[in-house]
Amino acid sequence: MKNEELRKVIKRGKSETIEFKESFDNGTIETAVAFANTQGGIILIGLSDKSRIKGVHIGKETLKNWANQISQSTEPRIIPEAEHTKINGKSVVIFRIKEFPIKPVSVKGRCFRRVGNSNRIMTLQEIAEVHLQSIGTSWDAFPAQEKILDDIDLKKVEKYIKEANATGRRKIKDSPTEVLKKLEFIKERKATWAAILTFGKEPQRPLLQSASKEQQPFFSLSYISCDYLYF
Repeated sequence: MKNEELRKVIKRGKSETIEFKESFDNGTIETAVAFANTQGGIILIGLSDKSRIKGVHIGKETLKNWANQISQSTEPRIIPEAEHTKINGKSVVIFRIKEFPIKPVSVKGRCFRRVGNSNRIMTLQEIAEVHLQSIGTSWDAFPAQEKILDDIDLKKVEKYIKEANATGRRKIKDSPTEVLKKLEFIKERKATWAAILTFGKEPQRPLLQSASKEQQPFFSLSYISCDYLYF
Protein backbone atom coordinates (compact mmCIF):
# COMPACT_ATOMS: atom_id res chain seq x y z
CA MET A 1 0.00 0.00 0.00
CA LYS A 2 1.41 3.36 -1.00
CA ASN A 3 1.92 6.00 1.69
CA GLU A 4 -0.61 8.33 0.11
CA GLU A 5 -3.27 5.64 0.14
CA LEU A 6 -2.31 4.61 3.68
CA ARG A 7 -2.66 8.18 4.94
CA LYS A 8 -6.18 8.33 3.51
CA VAL A 9 -7.08 5.08 5.27
CA ILE A 10 -5.70 6.38 8.57
CA LYS A 11 -7.54 9.67 8.16
CA ARG A 12 -10.87 7.86 7.73
CA GLY A 13 -10.34 6.14 11.07
CA LYS A 14 -11.60 2.81 12.35
CA SER A 15 -14.61 1.36 10.59
CA GLU A 16 -16.34 -1.86 9.63
CA THR A 17 -13.33 -2.75 7.46
CA ILE A 18 -10.48 -0.88 9.17
CA GLU A 19 -8.88 -1.57 12.57
CA PHE A 20 -5.94 0.07 14.37
CA LYS A 21 -3.77 -1.76 16.91
CA GLU A 22 -0.79 -0.36 18.81
CA SER A 23 0.74 -3.83 19.02
CA PHE A 24 0.03 -7.39 17.94
CA ASP A 25 -2.10 -9.21 20.55
CA ASN A 26 -5.07 -11.55 20.96
CA GLY A 27 -7.33 -8.71 19.92
CA THR A 28 -5.58 -8.65 16.57
CA ILE A 29 -6.51 -12.28 15.96
CA GLU A 30 -10.11 -11.66 17.07
CA THR A 31 -10.32 -8.79 14.60
CA ALA A 32 -8.97 -11.01 11.83
CA VAL A 33 -11.73 -13.52 12.64
CA ALA A 34 -14.36 -10.77 12.72
CA PHE A 35 -13.27 -9.48 9.32
CA ALA A 36 -13.22 -13.02 7.88
CA ASN A 37 -16.79 -13.56 9.11
CA THR A 38 -18.06 -10.25 7.73
CA GLN A 39 -16.71 -8.60 4.58
CA GLY A 40 -12.95 -8.64 5.09
CA GLY A 41 -10.79 -5.71 6.16
CA ILE A 42 -7.40 -4.21 6.95
CA ILE A 43 -5.60 -4.26 10.31
CA LEU A 44 -2.93 -1.60 10.82
CA ILE A 45 -0.50 -2.35 13.64
CA GLY A 46 1.43 0.58 15.05
CA LEU A 47 -1.48 3.03 15.40
CA SER A 48 -3.57 4.14 18.37
CA ASP A 49 -7.37 4.06 18.41
CA LYS A 50 -7.33 7.78 17.68
CA SER A 51 -5.31 7.31 14.47
CA ARG A 52 -2.02 8.42 16.01
CA ILE A 53 0.98 6.82 14.29
CA LYS A 54 3.10 5.33 17.07
CA GLY A 55 5.05 2.73 15.12
CA VAL A 56 5.96 -0.80 16.08
CA HIS A 57 9.25 -2.70 16.31
CA ILE A 58 9.78 -5.06 13.38
CA GLY A 59 12.36 -7.83 13.41
CA LYS A 60 13.49 -10.14 10.64
CA GLU A 61 10.82 -12.79 11.31
CA THR A 62 8.13 -10.56 12.83
CA LEU A 63 5.69 -10.54 9.91
CA LYS A 64 6.04 -14.27 9.37
CA ASN A 65 5.55 -15.05 13.08
CA TRP A 66 2.49 -12.82 13.40
CA ALA A 67 0.92 -14.24 10.25
CA ASN A 68 1.55 -17.77 11.56
CA GLN A 69 -0.09 -16.90 14.89
CA ILE A 70 -3.22 -15.77 13.08
CA SER A 71 -3.25 -18.85 10.87
CA GLN A 72 -2.57 -21.36 13.66
CA SER A 73 -5.09 -19.82 16.06
CA THR A 74 -8.06 -19.80 13.69
CA GLU A 75 -10.37 -22.54 12.48
CA PRO A 76 -10.68 -22.76 9.52
CA ARG A 77 -7.26 -21.21 9.10
CA ILE A 78 -7.02 -17.61 7.94
CA ILE A 79 -4.08 -16.85 5.67
CA PRO A 80 -3.50 -13.09 5.98
CA GLU A 81 -1.55 -10.93 3.55
CA ALA A 82 1.16 -9.11 5.52
CA GLU A 83 3.05 -5.99 4.53
CA HIS A 84 5.54 -3.69 6.29
CA THR A 85 5.82 -0.02 5.46
CA LYS A 86 7.02 3.20 7.04
CA ILE A 87 5.10 6.41 7.51
CA ASN A 88 6.57 9.48 9.16
CA GLY A 89 9.66 7.36 9.74
CA LYS A 90 7.74 4.85 11.87
CA SER A 91 7.10 1.20 11.05
CA VAL A 92 3.53 0.08 10.43
CA VAL A 93 2.36 -3.46 9.66
CA ILE A 94 -0.60 -4.00 7.37
CA PHE A 95 -2.65 -7.19 7.51
CA ARG A 96 -5.25 -7.72 4.79
CA ILE A 97 -7.97 -10.19 5.74
CA LYS A 98 -10.28 -11.53 3.07
CA GLU A 99 -13.87 -12.53 3.73
CA PHE A 100 -13.81 -16.30 4.27
CA PRO A 101 -15.98 -18.28 1.80
CA ILE A 102 -17.21 -20.89 4.31
CA LYS A 103 -18.21 -19.35 7.63
CA PRO A 104 -17.95 -19.03 10.51
CA VAL A 105 -14.27 -18.77 11.39
CA SER A 106 -13.44 -19.13 15.08
CA VAL A 107 -10.60 -18.50 17.53
CA LYS A 108 -10.43 -20.59 20.70
CA GLY A 109 -13.97 -21.78 20.07
CA ARG A 110 -15.43 -18.28 19.76
CA CYS A 111 -16.78 -16.62 16.64
CA PHE A 112 -16.71 -12.87 16.09
CA ARG A 113 -18.26 -10.56 13.52
CA ARG A 114 -17.55 -6.93 12.70
CA VAL A 115 -20.25 -4.46 13.70
CA GLY A 116 -19.38 -0.83 13.05
CA ASN A 117 -15.83 -0.30 14.32
CA SER A 118 -15.85 -3.07 16.93
CA ASN A 119 -15.89 -6.85 17.20
CA ARG A 120 -18.92 -8.69 18.59
CA ILE A 121 -19.20 -12.31 19.74
CA MET A 122 -21.67 -14.14 17.52
CA THR A 123 -24.73 -15.80 19.03
CA LEU A 124 -25.62 -19.40 18.23
CA GLN A 125 -28.39 -18.16 15.93
CA GLU A 126 -25.96 -15.90 14.08
CA ILE A 127 -23.48 -18.76 13.73
CA ALA A 128 -26.18 -21.03 12.28
CA GLU A 129 -27.43 -18.36 9.89
CA VAL A 130 -24.03 -17.32 8.57
CA HIS A 131 -23.08 -20.96 8.01
CA LEU A 132 -26.25 -21.72 6.07
CA GLN A 133 -25.81 -18.58 3.99
CA SER A 134 -22.20 -19.43 3.18
CA ILE A 135 -23.06 -22.91 1.90
CA GLY A 136 -25.91 -21.54 -0.19
CA THR A 137 -28.86 -22.95 1.67
CA SER A 138 -31.38 -21.77 4.21
CA TRP A 139 -33.00 -23.14 7.33
CA ASP A 140 -36.38 -23.68 5.64
CA ALA A 141 -34.81 -26.24 3.27
CA PHE A 142 -34.28 -28.66 6.15
CA PRO A 143 -36.83 -31.29 7.27
CA ALA A 144 -39.20 -30.01 9.96
CA GLN A 145 -38.88 -32.10 13.08
CA GLU A 146 -41.67 -34.70 13.43
CA LYS A 147 -43.53 -33.29 10.42
CA ILE A 148 -44.68 -35.66 7.69
CA LEU A 149 -46.87 -35.55 4.58
CA ASP A 150 -50.02 -35.69 6.71
CA ASP A 151 -49.13 -32.27 8.12
CA ILE A 152 -49.41 -30.74 4.64
CA ASP A 153 -52.75 -29.52 3.34
CA LEU A 154 -52.91 -31.09 -0.11
CA LYS A 155 -55.83 -28.84 -1.01
CA LYS A 156 -53.43 -25.89 -0.77
CA VAL A 157 -51.09 -27.72 -3.14
CA GLU A 158 -53.96 -28.34 -5.55
CA LYS A 159 -54.82 -24.64 -5.42
CA TYR A 160 -51.21 -23.80 -6.23
CA ILE A 161 -51.29 -26.17 -9.22
CA LYS A 162 -54.47 -24.52 -10.53
CA GLU A 163 -52.94 -21.05 -10.16
CA ALA A 164 -49.76 -22.19 -11.89
CA ASN A 165 -51.71 -23.74 -14.75
CA ALA A 166 -53.80 -20.58 -15.06
CA THR A 167 -50.72 -18.59 -15.99
CA GLY A 168 -50.70 -20.51 -19.28
CA ARG A 169 -46.94 -20.72 -19.19
CA ARG A 170 -46.78 -24.42 -18.60
CA LYS A 171 -49.18 -27.12 -17.51
CA ILE A 172 -48.58 -29.14 -14.36
CA LYS A 173 -49.95 -32.64 -14.69
CA ASP A 174 -48.31 -34.13 -11.62
CA SER A 175 -50.17 -35.05 -8.47
CA PRO A 176 -49.84 -32.81 -5.38
CA THR A 177 -47.42 -35.28 -3.83
CA GLU A 178 -45.22 -35.38 -6.93
CA VAL A 179 -45.21 -31.60 -7.07
CA LEU A 180 -43.97 -31.49 -3.46
CA LYS A 181 -41.18 -33.90 -4.32
CA LYS A 182 -40.10 -31.88 -7.37
CA LEU A 183 -40.04 -28.74 -5.23
CA GLU A 184 -37.87 -30.66 -2.74
CA PHE A 185 -40.48 -29.93 -0.09
CA ILE A 186 -40.25 -33.54 1.04
CA LYS A 187 -36.87 -34.77 2.25
CA GLU A 188 -35.95 -37.90 4.16
CA ARG A 189 -39.68 -38.77 4.11
CA LYS A 190 -40.39 -35.62 6.11
CA ALA A 191 -41.88 -32.27 5.20
CA THR A 192 -39.40 -29.41 5.10
CA TRP A 193 -39.99 -26.16 6.94
CA ALA A 194 -40.70 -24.55 3.59
CA ALA A 195 -43.45 -27.10 2.95
CA ILE A 196 -45.02 -26.53 6.37
CA LEU A 197 -44.89 -22.75 6.10
CA THR A 198 -46.28 -22.75 2.55
CA PHE A 199 -48.77 -25.63 2.50
CA GLY A 200 -49.02 -26.73 6.13
CA LYS A 201 -52.33 -27.28 7.90
CA GLU A 202 -51.06 -25.19 10.82
CA PRO A 203 -48.01 -23.36 9.41
CA GLN A 204 -47.28 -21.13 12.42
CA ARG A 205 -47.85 -23.67 15.18
CA PRO A 206 -44.42 -25.39 15.14
CA LEU A 207 -42.64 -22.04 15.25
CA LEU A 208 -44.73 -20.74 18.14
CA GLN A 209 -44.29 -23.93 20.14
CA SER A 210 -40.58 -24.34 19.54
CA ALA A 211 -39.36 -20.92 20.65
CA SER A 212 -40.29 -17.79 22.51
CA LYS A 213 -40.25 -14.46 20.71
CA GLU A 214 -36.70 -13.75 21.91
CA GLN A 215 -35.44 -17.20 20.89
CA GLN A 216 -37.02 -17.57 17.47
CA PRO A 217 -34.71 -17.62 14.47
CA PHE A 218 -34.50 -14.25 12.78
CA PHE A 219 -34.14 -15.74 9.31
CA SER A 220 -36.39 -13.94 6.87
CA LEU A 221 -39.18 -15.95 5.26
CA SER A 222 -39.72 -15.27 1.58
CA TYR A 223 -43.18 -15.74 0.14
CA ILE A 224 -42.99 -17.79 -2.99
CA SER A 225 -44.66 -17.36 -6.33
CA CYS A 226 -45.71 -19.99 -8.81
CA ASP A 227 -42.79 -19.13 -11.08
CA TYR A 228 -40.27 -19.42 -8.23
CA LEU A 229 -41.60 -22.75 -7.05
CA TYR A 230 -42.02 -24.75 -10.17
CA PHE A 231 -40.83 -23.26 -13.42
